[in-house]
Amino acid sequence: MMNEEQRRQSRITYLRRQQDRRHYLNDFLLSISRIAERPILATAVLSLEETHALAHKLYFRDSQNPVYSVTFPFSQAEKLRKIISSLKPEVTDPKTYFATGRFYKSFFLQLDSAFALENFEEIIELDTNTFYLYHKDLTNGLMLDSNEENWTERGKTQYIWTYGLRVWGKDWVEKIHKAYHKHA
Repeated sequence: MMNEEQRRQSRITYLRRQQDRRHYLNDFLLSISRIAERPILATAVLSLEETHALAHKLYFRDSQNPVYSVTFPFSQAEKLRKIISSLKPEVTDPKTYFATGRFYKSFFLQLDSAFALENFEEIIELDTNTFYLYHKDLTNGLMLDSNEENWTERGKTQYIWTYGLRVWGKDWVEKIHKAYHKHA
């Protein structure tokens, strides 16, 4: 059972998420619509309660799922695009979940998310870091983020911007693994 302080903190968190939705959701939908080159309507946005429940399910998902993780320098964005495009048939389902790192706890969208695979650079730029795609049954997922890190290639180390791709779930890991080796 929650004590008074926990209830107060929970209420503050809820109000902050509501505030994020009020202040940023319309601009976010306009930006995503521009990136997707189609209108993304408010009907695609999960309620705050649905978003909270979904984030909770994702937090407690099966830890034994296969995971595939690989990093690409920004200069290899086209190679990354070819690899992640192998998931296009999976994410065209209108029940696919989409979220960005910045608003992960404030709102999720449920929509055909294929635009995210083709336009990942613009989404990363919009969010300044990360986006997520989840299969409708949450058995598979993808996270793509950007970081500055040391990158060593042919014996030379540089501090550069990279994309970190992390995929989980048997089906999506298998597709990404095959695509990676096809385009390596």
